[in-house]
Amino acid sequence: MVAVVVALVLGLGGCTSSDEPRPAPSPRATYAERWRPQFHYSPPAGRLADPNGLVYDAGEWHLFHQQDGTWAHAVSPDAVHWTTLRKDFRDPKVFWHEPSRRWVMVVSLGDEVGLFSSPDLIGWEELSRFGAGHGLHSAVWECPDLFPLPVDGDPDRARWVLTVSVGDSDATDGSTAQYFVGDFDGTTFVRDPSVPPDTVQQTDVGQDFYAAQSYEHAPDGRRVWMGWMGSWRYPYSAPTHPWTNAMSVPRDLGLRTVDGEVRLVQAPVPELESLRGEAVRVGARSIGRDTILPLDGARLELEAEIETGGASTVGLRVHESRDADGRVVEAVEVGYDSRDGGRLVMSRTRGAGPAGLPLQRSVPYRPSGGVLRLHVLVDESSVEVFVDDGALTGTMLVFPSRGGRGVSLTAEGGDARLRELTSWPLASIWD
Repeated sequence: MVAVVVALVLGLGGCTSSDEPRPAPSPRATYAERWRPQFHYSPPAGRLADPNGLVYDAGEWHLFHQQDGTWAHAVSPDAVHWTTLRKDFRDPKVFWHEPSRRWVMVVSLGDEVGLFSSPDLIGWEELSRFGAGHGLHSAVWECPDLFPLPVDGDPDRARWVLTVSVGDSDATDGSTAQYFVGDFDGTTFVRDPSVPPDTVQQTDVGQDFYAAQSYEHAPDGRRVWMGWMGSWRYPYSAPTHPWTNAMSVPRDLGLRTVDGEVRLVQAPVPELESLRGEAVRVGARSIGRDTILPLDGARLELEAEIETGGASTVGLRVHESRDADGRVVEAVEVGYDSRDGGRLVMSRTRGAGPAGLPLQRSVPYRPSGGVLRLHVLVDESSVEVFVDDGALTGTMLVFPSRGGRGVSLTAEGGDARLRELTSWPLASIWD
């Protein structure tokens, strides 16, 4: 049955079969524009939006996404290098539920999620709804997804995860996305009763991660997803041409028990490591108010461990540029603020936000054992942060000046110390 639905979905979408010739990858000149992402997928031209109908089939990752009122299509052998195909159809989320031997469709209905089932993909019946009284309801719910994940790597302890994006409102400050962990019996999704109903669990604490969808039938039992790097506060305002917007990197998903609570965790897919150049390691050192590191680049991968010590604030700055006097004039910063109970902060208030909109996001957070662990992906116009092995993630768009390539550390209000930092330059997927 799985093979049948893959053929059906791809056939309706106009996908070329494995026997048919595909168009050659776009020429290098198309992907050399200022701010063009170099290891994130973006279309040759046009306005990219929500990913939909993601599927892995016959050794290839198929990415469908909304674009200029149509469904666009790209394919990759490794989830890293992409070829754009012809434009395609539009966007249900449907999966085969083996225990009930039926197809299940998840759709958004205002600020709820509706579940429907079918034995044949033709006749559908409504099963149930979820959402009333749970999570954030300040705007329309969009792009739901529903899938099982093992808890702490134990397949015998699988739970179901329902994700949904929430549109523009004062509460979302543009838009956001949330997830719910619970159980699905083929008819009804029930959220974990130990979580208070009004609790909002964000899939990403940055400004620019929306409409994420997961791949069906990914190899080795993995659950991989990717999202639109954008916000409904400024969906098509990026100063880029001839394309607008890009996808996040593909992320492996899991569930982990943190402080007694089961949480969604994310990590960049290991296939991205194929883009790494020679590692640069920065040794242990004290962190002052402005500690410049011997690193430079607009495409970097960084892994760092920082002892927060007695500092009131400590952070890592990327896409940094300075004036003639050495003062920071532009940067994206991610760090920890110990005041008010502790918060993780992502900030592009130093002039690096899209369309002149400097923004900052923060969420409650305390680093385990006083050590802030960061995994950061820096591309030409984005920053993705994975904190504490993916227990928190944050995504932000950024459009730096051509000089915005510096990296530094900062701490105020007390002592902080870098344990270690490793950096890799990342190759372009378009070369």
